[in-house]
Amino acid sequence: MRYDGKVAVITGAGRGLGREQALLLAERGAKLVVNDLGIAIDGSAPSSGPAQEVVDLIRQRGGEAVANFSDVSQDVGVRQLIADAVEAFGGVDIVVGNAGRTMHGAEPDSLTPELFEQYLSLMLSGLGLLVSAAWPYLAKSGEGRIILTSSSGGIFGLRSNPYYGAAKGGVIGLLRCLALDGEPVGIKVNALCPLGSTRLFAGFSTDENFNNWFNDRAKPEYVAPLVAYLAHRDCEATGRAFLAGLGHISEIFTGLTPGLNMPGHNMEDIRDNFAQITDREGYAQPTSALGATGFMISDAPV
Repeated sequence: MRYDGKVAVITGAGRGLGREQALLLAERGAKLVVNDLGIAIDGSAPSSGPAQEVVDLIRQRGGEAVANFSDVSQDVGVRQLIADAVEAFGGVDIVVGNAGRTMHGAEPDSLTPELFEQYLSLMLSGLGLLVSAAWPYLAKSGEGRIILTSSSGGIFGLRSNPYYGAAKGGVIGLLRCLALDGEPVGIKVNALCPLGSTRLFAGFSTDENFNNWFNDRAKPEYVAPLVAYLAHRDCEATGRAFLAGLGHISEIFTGLTPGLNMPGHNMEDIRDNFAQITDREGYAQPTSALGATGFMISDAPV
């Protein structure tokens, strides 16, 4: 499976997961735009070093790549990133949104609007703005592919991590909507929930034995093949979310229970039938809000 003639834009590609994705796509023939602010883990000290190092490595291996140092939490930054891709290579076929920040612990009674804004602007609204800037070129390609980075923490929860969870959970809503909009123009959109030994997980545990095991088993390069597959023209999946890491891949999905259909029900009816409402036997998997509504209508009494 190759990407000859395809142009891939990958954010957060100077280190960790994004770096391995960029190297793999370049190895298979894609032209890469490597975006990374090169900031420290606390968001300070931006540097061109990480992105440029990846570009230099790709070129040394015979590939084509350019570096971009835009702040992809801002509209002006994502517009510049896509403009650089078009100027360098004539278009955009693949977008992988990896840029993120460390998980910030906070108790529910100590949240601040400033931190919410920082997380949401980079990992959710900035991701949407990136897709918006690239969309015309992806549609023109006719085979546009988008991979959005979410997290199992945003779907299944992380204790004392509401900023991170809210941003990453919002990515799934973005995914579902973009997948529907992409269908008429050939754009496939999927989400990645990765687990890798990166700066995000530094200090995750104080157990040295566990950390050594994790660093050995959770290599960022183990996640790259899934991203590469989702970015390929042969991949027809869209609107899906996948968990990947430690050599493991699973699909994460949502469903609707058959539920209760009792027009005019009251609170006591809900109490008395709660087991039926929550019984997952025979669940359905709508692919859109319209489909979910249709599911409810189809079960309505005549």
